[in-house]
Amino acid sequence: MKTQKYLIIGVLFLIAACSKQKKTKLDPDKGINPPITVIENDTLLNVTYENGTTNSGITGVNSTHATAPDAAYMVTEAASGEYAVAHKVVDGDQGYWSSNSFRSESDASEAPGARFLPGNERRYEFSVLLKDWSPWNNVDPAPETNIFQLKLTNGEVPLQIRTKRNSMLLRFSVANKKPNVTVIEDVRSYVNKWIHFRIDVLWKDDNTGYMKTYMKLPEQLDYVLVDDKTNYHSYYASGNSGQHGYIKWGLYITPKNITRIAYHDDIRIIKLPLQTNK
Repeated sequence: MKTQKYLIIGVLFLIAACSKQKKTKLDPDKGINPPITVIENDTLLNVTYENGTTNSGITGVNSTHATAPDAAYMVTEAASGEYAVAHKVVDGDQGYWSSNSFRSESDASEAPGARFLPGNERRYEFSVLLKDWSPWNNVDPAPETNIFQLKLTNGEVPLQIRTKRNSMLLRFSVANKKPNVTVIEDVRSYVNKWIHFRIDVLWKDDNTGYMKTYMKLPEQLDYVLVDDKTNYHSYYASGNSGQHGYIKWGLYITPKNITRIAYHDDIRIIKLPLQTNK
């Protein structure tokens, strides 16, 4: 009888442990294991998708403006936890047309805590997986497929992370006249694998800001600085009333006659300077 009692206790303990591991968003097996815990009040947006919906249940997060039923949908191949969001674009299909282009993007423009203005200092994090990614079909001109944007409502785009042909690059505000920075020479090596980004920015409408971009590839244990811009004009204001910055993630533009799908997970905005519980 005593043996049976201990066996039941052991089984209950094992179930509880497995359940906790399943729900945690800090899964070292998935390569996301930060050495510190950010104070919760400094997290301005945390899109984990763990409630199984394409806006993560967050007011102000828009899933997509494309009308195709599979323009945005949930998947269980997550960067951490159980769920991630998938965006799909089929070139030439009007179901994937929105905002004057073939695109399917989520955004947080209407989430007040996710907006940014000059003087704000922010950290942006996200993970992306290029699902069964169709390689460049050798047709030029080769459009760039956008997977993440830091954008202003006046039309300026301080940062875009894009693929061009078979590479991945950083593209900066046209007003800054900075050259693109290639961060992955050939993305075909990383198709169906999670790639993690972190961008730290001091938003300034003069040359006193900064923008530092870090990346963690599947074989890397920590983030690596891939671009460092200091004394940098990061926010080009236009004086428009109500103007602000916001983030977008998903897919924008594909090469001719190509279908593309990208998964995104763990989209997070943190207020800087970083304060932590150690």
